[in-house]
This record gives sequence, C-alpha cells and structure tokens, in this order.
Amino acid sequence: MKMKRLAIVIVVMFVAMVAQAQQQVTFTQYMFNPMAINPGYIGSQGLMNVSALGRWQWTGIEGAPRTQTLAMHTGVPDKNIGLGLQITHDEIAVTSQTSVFLGYSYMIPVGPGELRMGVQGGYQRFNSDLTDLFVIGTDPNFAESISASRPNFGFGLFYSTDRYYAGLSAPLMLNTEIKSGGETIITQRRHYFLTGGYLFNLSENVKIKPNLLIKAVDGAPLSVDYNVNMLFKELLWLGVSYRPPESINFLVEFNINENLSAGYAYDYIIDPTLSDATTSSHELLVSYRFHLFKPKGSDEMAQVGSRRYF
Repeated sequence: MKMKRLAIVIVVMFVAMVAQAQQQVTFTQYMFNPMAINPGYIGSQGLMNVSALGRWQWTGIEGAPRTQTLAMHTGVPDKNIGLGLQITHDEIAVTSQTSVFLGYSYMIPVGPGELRMGVQGGYQRFNSDLTDLFVIGTDPNFAESISASRPNFGFGLFYSTDRYYAGLSAPLMLNTEIKSGGETIITQRRHYFLTGGYLFNLSENVKIKPNLLIKAVDGAPLSVDYNVNMLFKELLWLGVSYRPPESINFLVEFNINENLSAGYAYDYIIDPTLSDATTSSHELLVSYRFHLFKPKGSDEMAQVGSRRYF
C-alpha cells in the first residue's frame, strides 16, 4: 500500500515538473476562444460573447491538470472599445489557482482591417495543500497548506480582416514565486503568444482555415501548435492539430444556430514520456452571442457576422 502511495506521489510530482515549464494552459480550441490568451481580442465580435470551457489534461494520471474558464466580452455601441471579464480555475496535483481579470481594448482601423490593442488586470489566488502529499520521513515544508494572492496584468494586439488575423500577447506579465520554508512551492513564468490564421474558400459550401500558435516561455523550449480546420455549410468545423512532441489533436465545432456553438477537442498523446501513463486529453467549449444592440448599417452587420470565422 505504501509503495502504491509512493508511486502516486512520484507521478504527481512528475506532472508538476512538466507543468512548471508550461504553466499557462494552451487550449486546443484557442482559435475558437482567443480571449483566453489574448486580451486584444476583447470586443472584436461586436456582439456580447460568453464562452465556457473545460479542459481535462492527461486523463488517467492522478493529479493531472484540470482547467475551467468563463469569458465574457463585448463591443460598446458607437465606440471603438471592448470590455471583458475572464474567470479561470486551474488545478494540478495538490495546487490550484483561481484568477479574475477585467479587460479593455481599443480599436483603430488599419488598412483593410482593424487593430485592437487590449490590456487586462486582476488577481490570482494560489492554494497548495501540501499535507495531502505522502512524504517519506519528516519534512516541515510539507506540513502545511499555502495560500497567497498576487496581482497581475497583461496586454495583447489583435489584427483582423475578413480573411486573416494575427495576434501577439503576454496575458500574464508578472512572474510569480510563492515559497514555504525557504522552498519555492509555486512558480509562474511570463508567456508570450503569437497566433495567426487565414480563411480560404474551397467552394460555396466549404472553407478551410489554417491556424498557427507559437508560445514562448522564459526558461522553456519554444512550443508550436499547427492546426487546420474545415468549415462545411457554415455549420460544422472539423479540424486537426499537431503539437510536437506531445500530441495530435482532433477538433469538432458545431454552430447550433446563429448565436450558439459547441465544440470538443480530443488530444491523442504521442510523447513517449507521457504515453505510458496516459493516452488523451479532452476539452469542451460552449459559446453564445447576445444581440444586445444592433450595429448601424449593413456593412457593420456583415463585419459582425464575418468575425465568427476568427
């Protein structure tokens, strides 16, 4: 029994070490929920958008990461600004964090599209119940629970037309370290995200949109996510992503009606350091657009509709 508990702790600590290099979650459905990584996206759809996402990473490993987010953002009538709110809860092993951020963006026309400059600010609450860990011998660093709150802020740029988009962001600018008894228990490093995508019309009823996400983290290797999605009859998105060396991912997104959409992503783990312990990660996304106001003019209405592609 003790050996089993020890094995669980080893797996949990392995997961925690992996997470330290990739602390901020990279969602597989980032192209359908850009606000999660870029405050510059706030208000870009014109209408109010509410999205809820859940991610279960590395299923089958005890203590593996689990994340839930709720994001709300809207454009403001007759103003070039957007307002947003994002709440995130993330758990890994015995550590969890809950963050609440308010966001603001300002739009300026640039060439054939628009550039949004966004900022966000808020706080993060960290908790680590070290008493839940099985430790050989006595270590005072594992004899208490740690709780701490830290402020943070981020920025983002998001440029879009009716055919392509590009974004650059650093959602959490401040590095965070929380210690117990002189030992660092929680570490969070600054992340930079570069995204882009282009929409091609293959036929009247079929569109294809390749996407790219590049993530840079202080002290960790560069991470790249390659993706291509196909849209059929404005109703169904089917896609595949490759995130070396970890996974090959499959996506489906269904536009239930003009306002409501739901998506699912399945990550098939191919990294040999993980595949012996787990085979998959899963992600669910639901989004709804509220018509709280009606843009003036048919051109503006057309732009609001086209933004569903990005």
